[in-house]
Amino acid sequence: MSWPTATLDSISEVVRGVTFSKADAESDPRKGLLPVLRAGNIAETLNIESDLVYVDQGRISEKQKLRPKDIVVCTSSGSASVLGKSAMLGQEWQGSFGAFLATVRTDSHVADPDFVGHYLRSPRFRAWASNSAGIGIKNIRASDLKKVEIPLPPLEEQKRIARILDQAAELCRLRTRALDKLSTLGQAIFHEMFGDLIDAAHASPEVTLYDIVNPERGISYGIVQRGTEVDGGVPVIRISNLSGDRFSADSVVRTSQEISSGYKRTQLEGGEIAISIRGTVGSVAIVPSTAKGWNISREVALVPLKDPQYAGFIWELLRHKMSQRFIKGEVRGVAQSGINLADLRRLPVPANYAEMSKLWLERATKISELLGRGEVTYERQKTLFASLQHRAFKGEL
Repeated sequence: MSWPTATLDSISEVVRGVTFSKADAESDPRKGLLPVLRAGNIAETLNIESDLVYVDQGRISEKQKLRPKDIVVCTSSGSASVLGKSAMLGQEWQGSFGAFLATVRTDSHVADPDFVGHYLRSPRFRAWASNSAGIGIKNIRASDLKKVEIPLPPLEEQKRIARILDQAAELCRLRTRALDKLSTLGQAIFHEMFGDLIDAAHASPEVTLYDIVNPERGISYGIVQRGTEVDGGVPVIRISNLSGDRFSADSVVRTSQEISSGYKRTQLEGGEIAISIRGTVGSVAIVPSTAKGWNISREVALVPLKDPQYAGFIWELLRHKMSQRFIKGEVRGVAQSGINLADLRRLPVPANYAEMSKLWLERATKISELLGRGEVTYERQKTLFASLQHRAFKGEL
């Protein structure tokens, strides 16, 4: 079926984000400040609960304050995989969005916001965004975004298609939640098996985290100034790559080999544990072998164990409520809150951690197998959803 098309600016208003410097932003809310979203807040839905910065509301125009059904789009990123990502605000919220983002505010008399939102999340639009990316920092110019052509069936047909895609997207979200719940199963079993021993280690510390790391590397934070984005350069892990306590290669930035070589102790080999120590403190992930040769940023600390076979146990230990309480209890600062490496190094570890790790390995393997099967199903579901989107915007639903 052939539908007429319309440019994005003929059916909506495209609003640019708020410009501010690091010095203008704070990490904690207070009177007179409004929360501002960044690219990391764009996921399946908009994350308006965490990883926010706060900016003087005097910098934010009325037009830049988000409204329900606004679609927030990433228009500038060091990663082509992030450029063009979008999500819709589904509720009333007092906040705005940064300069690397734009908001599409659909005229509901002309087009259905949910239909437009689905189109901007479709493979077709993401492919267009990827082709718009230049060298280095990737950008979508506002003028180009406004001229994006969108298929425009009658309004009632738009709403029908949006309802079908909403239902399919909800199935994907349910699968994601099921995986999230399954991933918490390991921590619950871990606490049941070792909670008392961990409590005892904190009550009377004998061994610390520093005692079990490779003495030649120690516990260090990463690159302080990574410079401008370098195409084909060394990938650098940031806090966003540790989201959900799982290592993610999405949205990595890249620095030069020369800069990375100045931080040899944090050059990744695989099997280390990375933990966030600035801003969102306490996110932790095991570095896979596929990240060998990469590096980390200054807001991330690297824990290279003497014996990497214990990484799974130490990862669970660092996620445990007692360890998280210790880490977050040592946070210093307000605008740039974080934990000092000296404090992280003295985090208590059970003296018999090696024996505990062996007991844990069998359980962890079974949980990992369950997660693996669930993730395969989820990837298959995402592929089917992409196919459904493709058919929807060709008029084949």
